[in-house]
Amino acid sequence: MAEQNLDIRFNPALKKACTMDIPKFCLAVWQSAPKDRELEGKVVDCLKQNFVSKKPLTQSCADHLTVIMEQQALHYQLDPVLVSVCDKEIEVHCGPEELENNRQGQVEECLKRKFDTLTNVECRRHIALLITAVQIDIQADPLLHRACAIDLVTFCKDVPPGEGRKPHIGHVYTAVLADSSARFHRLIGCSPVVFSTGTDEHGLKIQQASLQANKDPSQFCDQVSVLFKNALDECEIGYTDYIRTTENRHKENVHSFWNILSDKGYIYKGKYEGWYCTADETFVTEDQTTLLKLPDGREQRVSTESNRPVEWFSEENYLFKLSKLRGELLKWLISGPVVRPVRHYNLVKSWLEQDLVDLSVSRPRARLSWGIPVPEDPSQTIYVWLDALLNYMTVAKHSHSDKNIWPPSVHVIGKDILKFHSIYWPAFLLAAGFDPPKCLLVHGHWLADDQKMSKTTGNVVSPQSCIDIATATGLRYFLLHEGVPASDGNFSMTKLVRIANSNLADGIGNLVNRCCGKNLNPSQIRLAVSPSDFEACGSPGLELLDLLQRTPDIVYEEYLQWNFYKGIDQIMALVRGANGFFQTMEPWKLKKEGKIDKLNASLAITMETARVVGTLLQPIVPSYSERLLDKLGVPRENRDWNFARLRSSTADTSLGAQGTVLFPKIKFD
Repeated sequence: MAEQNLDIRFNPALKKACTMDIPKFCLAVWQSAPKDRELEGKVVDCLKQNFVSKKPLTQSCADHLTVIMEQQALHYQLDPVLVSVCDKEIEVHCGPEELENNRQGQVEECLKRKFDTLTNVECRRHIALLITAVQIDIQADPLLHRACAIDLVTFCKDVPPGEGRKPHIGHVYTAVLADSSARFHRLIGCSPVVFSTGTDEHGLKIQQASLQANKDPSQFCDQVSVLFKNALDECEIGYTDYIRTTENRHKENVHSFWNILSDKGYIYKGKYEGWYCTADETFVTEDQTTLLKLPDGREQRVSTESNRPVEWFSEENYLFKLSKLRGELLKWLISGPVVRPVRHYNLVKSWLEQDLVDLSVSRPRARLSWGIPVPEDPSQTIYVWLDALLNYMTVAKHSHSDKNIWPPSVHVIGKDILKFHSIYWPAFLLAAGFDPPKCLLVHGHWLADDQKMSKTTGNVVSPQSCIDIATATGLRYFLLHEGVPASDGNFSMTKLVRIANSNLADGIGNLVNRCCGKNLNPSQIRLAVSPSDFEACGSPGLELLDLLQRTPDIVYEEYLQWNFYKGIDQIMALVRGANGFFQTMEPWKLKKEGKIDKLNASLAITMETARVVGTLLQPIVPSYSERLLDKLGVPRENRDWNFARLRSSTADTSLGAQGTVLFPKIKFD
């Protein structure tokens, strides 16, 4: 409810974002509102009305309003599902006088108020979900569960659990980034390459989500983990270790690490008082919270960072001496590009320029039973983030490599968990005497059609929906083509289809079809190639030769710097150059005119370019590249990075038996 009623106060961040818009669109309201009325949200309401009416607000103001309205979960137009399942109830309980402002969610609010009088089962179920939508289905309100535990079991058995823990394209993007880097490093000869992923499965959120789903936490985690593992497998993620933090090997490692921290004097027991945000699984300081006034007059304190409710806890916990490690953390941070891109480095630096307070690293088992107990003190449960972060070390300990693979070369993470990985994690490691990670690669989030993805608005994009339309190849290519780690990406199914068709079906597919088609290549061979073939084709050949020789080194550097989108752009420039070369040479005319040497040179050059393209794309679209190289008859042992450039040959090679359609064109309206 606190999230849903941000409009009862004037948000200072909104005021800053909309400095130009307030005098332009809301001057009368602003000038007439005394300070106490400002806090009632008059200006906010004015801005929202102009936003909904599509008035030309500045981008900063529009962006801020979008976020606020998503957090509020207000329906600015009647939900067709709501109308469908509750049509009779609306007619009976929410008459015309309440429909005048239905764009502002009046009907929904009416049905919520009169929930107890609703008789239609489907309507009651839908409204019950809307009432809990503020929690976005992934966690239940702890106050609600405490007050209504018996009632939830008695009356809400039929309310289906939310889908907040299903994978979305943001999860897949993290995995695809890591997978592409791992594949690239294998191609350039790095060994071993250990690539781990998995699911963090302990904590209060999981405990409450399983309660909401009426499942045992272990059973709930089994189901969720399978969903994530299947999504990664569908997207061709070639991990070497899929770890679940509920595994015995991980529990043993967590206990071992705890004992090391304890033996070194970094853990002590003390009383911890503070505001706790269940949704974020973290304590927040007083100045990181703010009070909101609810419609019934009560006040709710929320986190200023996430706008989620916080509760005051005063309890005896184990604490970690984080305050002692600020100097070492700063030394680690400035030792090199350990946090990338630079905008995230600067954020971490700003955190470390402030004093750090000791961190609570346990919770009373009476409050949090779903987790790993503290060694020799089963009355306490280890803090979920200390537990979860140690998954990397668990994998390293159980790696089959005979080489020392610690510290990790890189952690690939979303920006929302940066503080845990850049402050807490290296602090734990330094305190225990281990090297911190060499690098954190931090990426942004994904929008859907320029809007923040949210369960409330129903625009969360599942990877399976993309795969069903564009295959895993199309989804991987789109995410890496459009994703820029330093900023948020924007997903659009229309754009996904357009890019996949343009680049994979038309661009590369056309290149391979042209040189492998039986009309021009009846013998179905990949012709031997040498620099003299490029010279024989004159300036078009020499221009393509220059591009072909430069491309692999450029792509290498871009891949190394995690700029996969730039590497792809360079590869597609080569593809366009090869298609342009083929069109200029007009080999069908050369065949008709009997100029066989020039015809063969044109085909040999085009196929060699296609081979290089297929080799360079292996980290991006592995199965697509495999089909391409199979078609060209490239031996498996000739596909590492040493072969990702022009290589002269003296013998022809038979083409593979696979058909020439590498990527069927997608039909999508």
